[in-house]
Amino acid sequence: MRKGYDFFSFFVIPALTLLLAAGYELTEINFSVIGNREGRRGLFLLWGAAAGNYFYLYVKELIEFGGCRDRLLTVCLFLSFTFFLCGVGLPYLPGKVPVLSKLHVWASFLGPFFLFLCLYRFLTLLEKREGVCLRGEKLFQLGTAGISAFLYLKIGMVSGLLELFVTYSVCVYLAALQYKLEKIHLSNH
Repeated sequence: MRKGYDFFSFFVIPALTLLLAAGYELTEINFSVIGNREGRRGLFLLWGAAAGNYFYLYVKELIEFGGCRDRLLTVCLFLSFTFFLCGVGLPYLPGKVPVLSKLHVWASFLGPFFLFLCLYRFLTLLEKREGVCLRGEKLFQLGTAGISAFLYLKIGMVSGLLELFVTYSVCVYLAALQYKLEKIHLSNH
């Protein structure tokens, strides 16, 4: 597997995410509002393009490396990428374009949802194929979902803090998953 993803996992995506969030109270605003403010749209689109492509390409390569590609994985990954890009591309301006804003909200939710399904399916297929237990990886994924739900309920909205947490968690998760796959691959050869 290519090692270039570590640079994106631990430097590029976190730096762009911090840059986007800089100067805002993250429990009172979200990336959609920040990204649709004047002067931040370009940065929001850059962050979205970088993060969307990174997640898509990295997960696609992990699936290929794991040798577990199937139709459901491919569909979930494609839907995740498509909804993520729609969420970033559609404006969130409820006062001006309420229909597009609602589509933005749904797309922004469905992108991570389908990524979660894709990764969970991948782990399940990998367990069956390799005969290994990936309980830790599944717990990490479920833990991230649980903490995300807690943050959403605690703050009462999708917040920049929640989006920051999810972005960083997925970056760390993908790097850890790559390490696990390489370990499995080495033990089989």
